Amino acid sequence: MVLFQRKPIASQIQVKRSCPSCGPEPGGEEKKGRGNPISVQLFPPELVEHIISFLPVRDVVALGQTCHYFREVCDTEGVWRRICRRLSPRLREQGSGVRPWKRAAILNYTKGLYFQAFGGRRRCLSKSVAPLLAHGYRRFLPTKDHVFILDYVGTLFFFKNALVSSTLGQIQWKRACRYVVLCRGAKDFASDPRCDTVYRKYLYVLATREQLGVAGTTGSRACDCVEVYLQSSGQRVFKMTFHHSMSFKQIVLVGQETQRALLLLTEEGKIYSLVVNETQLDQPRSYTVQLALRKVSHCLPHLRVACMASNQSSTVYITDQGGVYFEVHTPGVYRDLFGTLQAFDPLDQQMPLALSLPAKILFCALGYNHLGLVDEFGRIFMQGNNRYGQLGTGDKMDRGEPTQVPLCACSLCSTRECLYMLSSHDIEHHPAYRDLPASRVVGNPEPSPGAGAPQDPGGTAQACEEYLSQIHSCPTLQDRMEKMKEIVGWMPLMAAQKDFFWEALDMLQTAAGGVGEGPPTPDS
Repeated sequence: MVLFQRKPIASQIQVKRSCPSCGPEPGGEEKKGRGNPISVQLFPPELVEHIISFLPVRDVVALGQTCHYFREVCDTEGVWRRICRRLSPRLREQGSGVRPWKRAAILNYTKGLYFQAFGGRRRCLSKSVAPLLAHGYRRFLPTKDHVFILDYVGTLFFFKNALVSSTLGQIQWKRACRYVVLCRGAKDFASDPRCDTVYRKYLYVLATREQLGVAGTTGSRACDCVEVYLQSSGQRVFKMTFHHSMSFKQIVLVGQETQRALLLLTEEGKIYSLVVNETQLDQPRSYTVQLALRKVSHCLPHLRVACMASNQSSTVYITDQGGVYFEVHTPGVYRDLFGTLQAFDPLDQQMPLALSLPAKILFCALGYNHLGLVDEFGRIFMQGNNRYGQLGTGDKMDRGEPTQVPLCACSLCSTRECLYMLSSHDIEHHPAYRDLPASRVVGNPEPSPGAGAPQDPGGTAQACEEYLSQIHSCPTLQDRMEKMKEIVGWMPLMAAQKDFFWEALDMLQTAAGGVGEGPPTPDS
C-alpha cells in the first residue's frame, strides 16, 4: 500500500501577485533556488475563481481586501455561486437582488439561532438545530411546543422546541430534533403577543395564494390571505382570503382571545383591522369578518406607516418619516407608560397619540407596560414601568418619557424560559444607522472656526440662525419672550424639555415685568 501526502497549493506553485494598482511586489528580485515567480494574472480567470471558491467565506472576504485585482475576482458572481452551492447544495434558486448569488451565500453563511436560558449560575450560550433548507433567517417566533422560522423566500419552518437539561444542569438543544415545512408563500406571521408561550395556541400566517378566477374564466389571481394553524400540530384550522386589490406586508395581534384584533399593514402604509374569536376557530364552520380601516389611518390619512408592534392592550406605529404614534386601550397600562391619565380617553381608545422624540425612529419593541425604541443613530430609548429594572436604566424609577439607555441593538426575542438571538445578514439591506453629529455627542468640543463647516444634514444650524433672526426682529423684551416660547414649541424636544423651557421663560418674563420696553440697543 502506498500513501500519498497532498501538499498545500502554496507550497507547490510560487505565485507572484502582480497587480498594476498595487505596483511591484517588494523584494521582487529573483532568489536562488526558487525559480521564476509566476504572475497570478497569467492564470485563466475561471481557474482563479474555481480555486478561490474552495476558501471559507471569511477568507474570501479577507482576500478581496488585499488588492484591486483580488477584490474584483472575489466579488464575481461565479465565485459566490460556487460558494453558495457548497454551503446549501439543496438551494434551487439564488433568490433576488442586484447580487443574487452573493446575497444567497451570505444569508446562508450567517444564519443562526442561539438561545440562553434564564436562571442558574452559569450563562451558557447555545445554538439550536437549524433547518438546512432555509434560505437565510428573516423572522422567528418561539411557542410552547415549537419554534417557527421564516426564511427570505417565504418558507415557514417549524421544529420541536427541544430544550432539555444536560448532565451538568445546563439547558441545551436536543440534537435529534426534526423540522418540517409548515407552508410556503408566507409574508409574515404572528401569535399571542404576551411573552408567556402558554398563551400562543394559534399561529396567524399572512401569505399569498393563487385563487381561481370567477366563473367563466380560466385564469387565476394571487390574493393575500391569513391562515391560522395550531402551534401544537401544525394543522390549519381557519383561513380568510382578501380581495386581490389589497396587498399586505405585516400582521400583528392585539386584544383578548374572545375579541382578538388582527392589524394588517398594507404596502401603501395603511392599517386595516378585523376581529375574530379564537375560542371558535377550531369549530368547522364559515363566517364573514368585517375588514375596516384603523383609526390611525382614517384620522391621519397623510401618514404612511412603515412598521408596527403590539402587546395585549397597546399598539405602536412607526411612520416612514420616523414618527411614533401610540394606541393604548387600558388606563392601567397608560398610567405605567406615561405616568398620568391626563390625555387618556376611555371612550376613544383607538385615537393615536404622538410621541415627542429627538430623532427619527427605526425600530420598536413593546412589552406589557414598557416600550423600547431605536433611533437612526442606533440609540435605544426606554419608557414605561421600571418596577423590576426592565428599562435598563440602572434603577427602578418609572419613566413617563423616552429615556436613553447605554445599550446596543440586535434582533432578540424573549420568553419566560430563555432569550433567543437570531442572526442572518442581508447585503441588500443598507446600513440602518448613521453617525451621530458631533454637536450631539456628549463631551465633544465645539469645532474651531478654521476646522471647516461641520455637517448639518438636518439643517439644524440654519434653522437656529433663522430663529435668532426672528427673535432679534422683535421690538420689545416681552415680544422676544413670546417668540421664544413659540420657537420652543417648534423645536424637536421632549415634552419635559419643552415644559422646562416654557416654565423658565415664564419666570424670566414675570421677573422682568415691564423692563426692556422700546427698541433694542446695540448691546442687546
